Amino acid sequence: MSLRPRIVVASPDRSEVARLADWLLAEGLDPVPVGSLPGAIQEVQSRPFDVLIADARFAFQGHLHAAARTHNARAPLVVLGGIETSVTAERVGTFHLERPVDQTLFLCHVAMAIVEGRPARRSVRKRIMPIDAEIDGKEVAIIDVSDEGMRLELRRGKVAPPPHFRVRIPLIGVGLSVRRAWIASGPADNVTASWCGVELFEPPPRAVQVWRTFVDALPTA
Repeated sequence: MSLRPRIVVASPDRSEVARLADWLLAEGLDPVPVGSLPGAIQEVQSRPFDVLIADARFAFQGHLHAAARTHNARAPLVVLGGIETSVTAERVGTFHLERPVDQTLFLCHVAMAIVEGRPARRSVRKRIMPIDAEIDGKEVAIIDVSDEGMRLELRRGKVAPPPHFRVRIPLIGVGLSVRRAWIASGPADNVTASWCGVELFEPPPRAVQVWRTFVDALPTA
C-alpha cells in the first residue's frame, strides 16, 4: 500500500486536470485525475483519499463536496473557481484558488490541506534554540521538535526540499529520513527565511529511540 497522500483532482477541463496531476506527481504525491462529475462522485465514495481538488461547479452545484464529506469527514477540499466562489468556499470551510492556477500557490494549498486532514499531533511540539542541521550539505536550522518530527528554517529562495529526504544533525551525529509535511513563509521579521515542517519517515526503532531521547533532553526556548 502506498504511503503517498492520495489526491483526487476533478474538473471538466481535462487539460487543467492533467497539468495539476503532473505538478502533484512531481511532488511525490499520488494524483487521481477525474474529468466528469459522476466519475468524481464514484471515486470519493468508493476508495480512500486524502485531499479533494475540485472545480467549484462540481464541488457545490454538483454536490461533490457533500458526497466527499459523507465518505471522509476529515478530507479537506481545495476549490478551483472565480472570485465569486470564494464566499461559498469560506462559508463551508474549504480552501479556494482562483484561476489561472498558480503552481506555487496551488502546491502550498495542497500541503496545508494534507496537514489539516491528518490526525491531530500525538505529542507536544517544543520550541528550542536553533540547532544546526544539513540537507544535502546545505545548512538549515531546527527550530522546534516533537516525537514525530521537527520544523526546519530554510533560507528563502532556495529550492524546496523534495517530498522525502534526510536531515543530518551534526550535534548528535545522526541522519534521519523524513517526509515533508508543509512549507510556509517564515516570520514577518525575517524575510530571508521560510519554514518546512517534516515528520520522521519509516524510521528504524533505534533512530526513533535516539531522536526521542534527544527531544526530551532539549530545553525549551
